[in-house]
Formats: sequence, structure tokens, C-alpha cells
Amino acid sequence: MTFDEYRRHDGIGLAQKIAAGDFSREEVLQAALARLDAVNPGLNLLAQDLRSHAQAQLKQPAGGSVLAGVPLLLKDLLADMQGVATGCASSLLMGIKAQQDSDLTAAYRQAGMVLFGKTTLPEWGLMPYTESVLHGITRNPWDVEHTPGGSSGGAAAAVAAQVVPIAHGGDGGGSIRIPAANCGVFGLKPSRGRVSMGPLLVDAWQGMVCEHALTRSVRDSAAMLDIAAAAPQTARLYHCPPQATSFLDCLQQPLPRLRIAVTDTPWLGGDVAAPIRAAHADTVALLQSLGHEVTEARPAFADVEILGRAMLVAVAGETAKIKRQLQAALGRKISHRDVEAATWSLIVYGEHISAGEAFWARDVINAQMRIAAQFHQQYDVLCTPVLPRLTPKVGELAPSAKEEKASRIMLGSLKLGFLMKNNPVVDRNSRQSLAYIGFTAPFNITGQPAMSVPLYWHNNLPVGSQFAAAHGREDVLLQLAHELEQARPWFNRTPDL
Repeated sequence: MTFDEYRRHDGIGLAQKIAAGDFSREEVLQAALARLDAVNPGLNLLAQDLRSHAQAQLKQPAGGSVLAGVPLLLKDLLADMQGVATGCASSLLMGIKAQQDSDLTAAYRQAGMVLFGKTTLPEWGLMPYTESVLHGITRNPWDVEHTPGGSSGGAAAAVAAQVVPIAHGGDGGGSIRIPAANCGVFGLKPSRGRVSMGPLLVDAWQGMVCEHALTRSVRDSAAMLDIAAAAPQTARLYHCPPQATSFLDCLQQPLPRLRIAVTDTPWLGGDVAAPIRAAHADTVALLQSLGHEVTEARPAFADVEILGRAMLVAVAGETAKIKRQLQAALGRKISHRDVEAATWSLIVYGEHISAGEAFWARDVINAQMRIAAQFHQQYDVLCTPVLPRLTPKVGELAPSAKEEKASRIMLGSLKLGFLMKNNPVVDRNSRQSLAYIGFTAPFNITGQPAMSVPLYWHNNLPVGSQFAAAHGREDVLLQLAHELEQARPWFNRTPDL
């Protein structure tokens, strides 16, 4: 199978070719591996090479799903593979092998997908860029001087570079949608409770994290969501309404005229660059040309100080909890020397959060859920930019060496954790990250589904448009995305590598 033959198909198309006998699963896997070997030296998207596991999997029956035989990369976070470390871009975790598959990994295997590697991310998936001490810098296929974003940056780079048509990802503040936007691929964050995080977890970041996929086509995303949603839920905390028909089948149903609210004002502060406003205006015009009812409106979420503080409390508290769990697993204390400065800053911040603050953050999250539910009684969909700016250059969002040193001295050597408000790394990362995720993070807080659709390019850099719907209405988003995909196809718009 040549690369040209491989690249012209999405996942469903490859599976159809395999089922028809045009290509074997082995030939398709070899095409994916050849492409990986060709582009990975320049992009650095792979955290773990698991081709030997894939070869062993090919000895098993193919499975009967619409994606049977399709090569798949997992993000090296949450998606446990039995016998393989879930590294999380952390040297602490690379020696701890998973005892069993996660529910989602098991579902992918059951569907016959061929798992052959794990993609890069920032340490513990905490940052909206993909740079780590352990793995180095992951680069954007459209311009290697720029970041793919994060935290599913390796996954997005793999799909954009046509290593795979589908890659697993996770989203706690925009971590599927941000790299999808930066890399010109499709990325959907499902509703809270749609995809199981079991058997080891029931949720993460107080329900803000969801797993799903980044894809080249909308129908592949729908098929992946069908696989995930049908998987046994070994641990369920949140209810998500079951889908009457499959997400893949709903793409063939007529899409009614939608009531779409639009805004290009972020909820978490910061300015919006001119190319982003131009992309948003272009998307609004496209929606109107398709016959949808478009109105300037936005949900009245809490202000940036409240939303930002609640999210920081949730994330930092979870990070401190992970430190405790790792100490128990490793049988030793973890110090600032074991993790990156930004990670340690969040750990210490989390260790100084009171129980009252944690419950306050939960109340803030619940309040935004109610606001979103009320908003979507009037509007079917909300359209915003994904990001306030074009994709940054590599290193631009990361703490400087000076800031890292100051943080390590304050929190490590001097143990002045109670002075967190004066910590330069936390202050800078909080302000910068909140502004960068000002359009995406609110929908992690509310738990509603949201997607990034690649509809615009500026100076050969992709710009994503975001759409959010009511909780449980991924079907509406996927139908709209399918309509947009037909109106403005992006499948063959790929970077020149």
C-alpha cells in the first residue's frame, strides 16, 4: 500500500478497503508505520512506539466494526493499555505498567482497531502546548516553528501529518479542540458522562475531562463516539442521555434550520487577534448561507476571576491528589526534582487549597451548568472561535528558564508554598493559560459537548471554529459538522511535509 493510497482514505474508508480484500490489515499498518517513520523525526509526535504490540494484535480476529483494522494512536494519558506504562510525559510514571486496559482502550480493541503507539503531551496533560522535559518539543506539521497546542498535541500532529486518520485524545480545558484548531483537523469533546473513564477513574478535574478523538473526517469521529458510548461503563458518576440512533447514522438525517448564537468575546479575558475575528466572521457568513438563524448572543457565565479561580482550584487540587497517589505507588516521597516546575507549582498550590475552596469551586461549576442549560433552551448551538490567536511559536507559552529557577527556589529549596500568589510560574501560567483557553474551558466546566471545525486558514496556518450544544446533543454538533464539511471540504487540505 503506497502512501498516496493510504492518505486518500479516512478511517471508515480504510476499513472498507480491508473488508473488501483490497488491502490487508498488515499492509495498512505498514503504511501508517512508514509515514510515522518519515515525519516523526521532524515533528516528535510519538511518546511510545508500540509496533510490536500491534503485530501481536494482528494475529487476533479482525473484529466487525466500521473501523476494524484501522491503525490508531493513543494519547499517553488516561487510555491504559495492559502491560504498557501510561507515561503522562513523566519519568515517574514510565516504570509503572498498567494492569489492565481502560474501558475505552478495551472498546477500541473490541472494535478491531490496531493500537501501535502513544502520542506526546505536556507533563501530566496540564498545559495547552506539547513540550516536556521527558519527550522534548512536538511541532506543528503546518509550520514546525509553531506548536500544535495541547495537551493532545502529538495526536493532532499525527492526524494532520496523515500518520493516522484517527488519534485518541483527551480534553480538560480544550485539549482536543485546541490542537485540532492549530493543526487543521476535526476535534470533538463529548458531553460529560458520555465516555467511560473506568475502571480506575470515575472522573477527573471535577468532571471537566472527557476522552474522545481527533480525526480527518466527521464520520470517523461519529463512528469513534459510537464505539466509546457503547462500551461497558465499569465506573459511572454522571448521566448522559443515550442516543436513539447511532451517531454515524444521524449524519444521514436531514439537519433542520438551527438557532445559532455567535460571539467572539472570550469568557476568561485577553484580546482576540484580527485574523481570528476575520475567521469568525467568515464562519458566521457560512452559517447564514446554509440557512441557519444566526443571532449575536452568549451565555452569562461568571466573570474571569471566578471562573479562572474555580478551574485553578479544581486542576491544582487534582494535581496534588495525583502526587499522593504516586507516592503510594512508588513507596517514596516526590519532590520538586521529580517533576517540571509548572507541575510542582500546581501541586503546591493544590496542597494549600482548603476544603471550603474545593466545595466553592464545585458550586461554581454547577452554577455554570445551569446557565448553559438555560441558554440552550433558546439556542441550539453556540459558535465561537476556538482560540483568541493564531498558534504560538514553540516555547512561547512555556515558562522561561528564569521563571522556572525562581519557582524551584521558592517552592523547592525554601519551601515557601504559602506564598503561591507571588510565584512567578503560577502567576504567568495562570494568566497566560486562562487567556489562551478563554473560549474552550467554559465548556469543560459546563460539561456540554463542543467541537473544533477547520474552516479557515491564515497565512497557511489553520484557524478552528468552535461549536457547542446542550448536554447530550453531540448528534446536533456532528450533523452540523457534516454539513459544514460538505459545504467547505477540508479533508484534502493538508500540510506540505
